Amino acid sequence: MRKFYIHFFFFFLVFILPPKASQIYCQEVSVQYKKNAQTAYNKGIQSIGEDSYWVALEYLSVAVDYNPKFELGYLTRGKVNLYLNNIDEAVQDFTMAIEVNGNFGEAYFYRGYALLEEDPPDQVHTDIMAALLNDFRQPYVYYIRGIYKLLKDDYTGAILDLTEAVELDDKYALAYHDRGSAKRLLGDYQGALYDYRQAVERKPDFTMAYNNMGSVKIKLGDFQGAIDDFTVAINIDSTFYRAYNNRGSAKFQLSDYYEALEDFNRVLELKEDYAPVYNNIGNTQAKLNNIDEAAESLARAVELNDSSGLAYLNRGFIRELMGDLTGACEDWTKALELGVEEASEYISECNQ
Repeated sequence: MRKFYIHFFFFFLVFILPPKASQIYCQEVSVQYKKNAQTAYNKGIQSIGEDSYWVALEYLSVAVDYNPKFELGYLTRGKVNLYLNNIDEAVQDFTMAIEVNGNFGEAYFYRGYALLEEDPPDQVHTDIMAALLNDFRQPYVYYIRGIYKLLKDDYTGAILDLTEAVELDDKYALAYHDRGSAKRLLGDYQGALYDYRQAVERKPDFTMAYNNMGSVKIKLGDFQGAIDDFTVAINIDSTFYRAYNNRGSAKFQLSDYYEALEDFNRVLELKEDYAPVYNNIGNTQAKLNNIDEAAESLARAVELNDSSGLAYLNRGFIRELMGDLTGACEDWTKALELGVEEASEYISECNQ
């Protein structure tokens, strides 16, 4: 979730506060109240332009209190609440806008989007469909529905929606990127590479796209190409620890063990509790015959993430090298329980 630093300060409203919306919701709104609501709304918009979001909330609340049928007031207050990470309040605002106008496509979209931020329930899809049915057909509507489908593991459906998004907006780098990720999850690595390239062409500083492009190249066995992509990501963001880890993994595949260790150690400088890098360090140290160091790193990998089957598998190899077959068998058994089928090949040694 997004985090924001909030600056509190005093401010004064230049008009008398109206009655609460619940007191006049079922009544006709007078012309004067509508004017007061519009004045408050305009001040809220001005406050948003000045990045004064808490002030904007106050003005927008005044607007909908003066005019409880002010659908745009609810929508805009919902957007501000969403920006401030007040998810429940945002959902309530979008719902109020829909109650005022059941054909308000934009309000349906933002309610679905707000729910997606918390958890992807079925309501997300229902709201996105309602937005489209009510002619709110922006590229980002298809994009969000595509992300919802990704979260539901419907990769083919996600690709269809993300394709709609890029057809409506050819500069939509994020949609290209996420369509690439859906293709990667389907095993379409060439298609994924194409989309990641489209993403970085449109957004040259898109570090995650370079990182994911490198990861796909590792899958395709193009380790030097992967290193080049990870290096671009690192040059853009020198704190991108995942790119260092992945570049080290590519170097490991090329048997550049010392250079791989340099990258892995850089990861530790940036994030010392990153479990995957300890597994990688352990494997690299084992290749360099530094068995004690390998054992120490793999023990740390398991300590940080006891659900990593690969860490247990690899620690089992090290324990076997150290003459601890009982410990090795325990690790391989645990790895198999965690879904690493390869471990079954080694467990057979435990029964001899």
